Amino acid sequence: MKEIIKLLNENGYEAYVVGGFVRDYLLGVSSKDIDICTNASIEEIMRIFKGRGKAFKQYYAYHIEEDGFSYDITTYRKELKYKKNKPVEIEIAPDLGTDLLRRDFTINTFAIDKDGYFVDMLGARKDFDNRIIRVVGDTETKLNEDKTRIVRAIRFACTLDFDLDPEIIDFISNKKGHLLNEVAKEFKRSELDKIFDSTGIDKFFYIVKRYNLAKYFNIKFDRVLRSYDKYGIWAQINADLPFSNNEKHIIESIRALIAKKDIKLLDLMTYSDVVILNAASILNLENKVRAYYELKNLHSIIEMDVDPEVFIKYVRFEDIKKTFKLVEKSIMEGYLLNREEDIIEFIRNL
Repeated sequence: MKEIIKLLNENGYEAYVVGGFVRDYLLGVSSKDIDICTNASIEEIMRIFKGRGKAFKQYYAYHIEEDGFSYDITTYRKELKYKKNKPVEIEIAPDLGTDLLRRDFTINTFAIDKDGYFVDMLGARKDFDNRIIRVVGDTETKLNEDKTRIVRAIRFACTLDFDLDPEIIDFISNKKGHLLNEVAKEFKRSELDKIFDSTGIDKFFYIVKRYNLAKYFNIKFDRVLRSYDKYGIWAQINADLPFSNNEKHIIESIRALIAKKDIKLLDLMTYSDVVILNAASILNLENKVRAYYELKNLHSIIEMDVDPEVFIKYVRFEDIKKTFKLVEKSIMEGYLLNREEDIIEFIRNL
């Protein structure tokens, strides 16, 4: 990142790190996606970096992938016209301030200059400190021209635990939810995955219920409990959204296990870990499943005449391994008959 900015500076151009990378840095979140904007033309950017990346001249953008990081270098821009939630008419902007005005939310308008100092031209710091998601410029105009910003606003509010600015709330509560019908299902799915993998699940379902947005997100749900990961959430709702065949199998398997309202040791041999852990979370059987995993990893050199479920029933989780080994040793040394009733009695009397 520093090397890219240095090269642009050495060729006589301004360069700033902007957007989500700076926001995430302030939040203490690592990011590998870095946006850099500059007053260099796309032709100059291409000359300076000499084939290190790929140019997208229609967007005045140059993309570099190096060492696991993604760099998007763009000339200062203004977006004049949108169609289907994408800018279709773009022109070069004269300075950083003008470029920042095209961005979606104030918390995404932070910039860092060549000396590492923060640049805040649009009140980003105030909104960041107050934990507010606020649109840059006129809220209605920005959300109408690109409806994906409605979804992104909700996603940021949930994943960052920020509040939506009252103007955004007014917009989505004023019968504007139907605009989400113009957002691609693939985009909704991607954004919901990010929410469901965060701690902001409750906030999301509150917003969706409060403003009657469920059908516009293509989902139906009643009560949704927190789960091990996003697949546990998807298993609790009905969604008309795109999933791969493997994802559908995972979701349906979680639903099947939830419907049984219990998890047995045999289920660990039948279902994948992601299915087991999500079902256990939803059914509040985490401790039981932890015990099962402990038993699954124990191997006896003799065949005990007892159902492993006995250890779950009579032994505390933290004592399972010790008790299992004690039973095994007692049988091998002749102190305990290898019969289920004797083993159960032995365990109960420990």
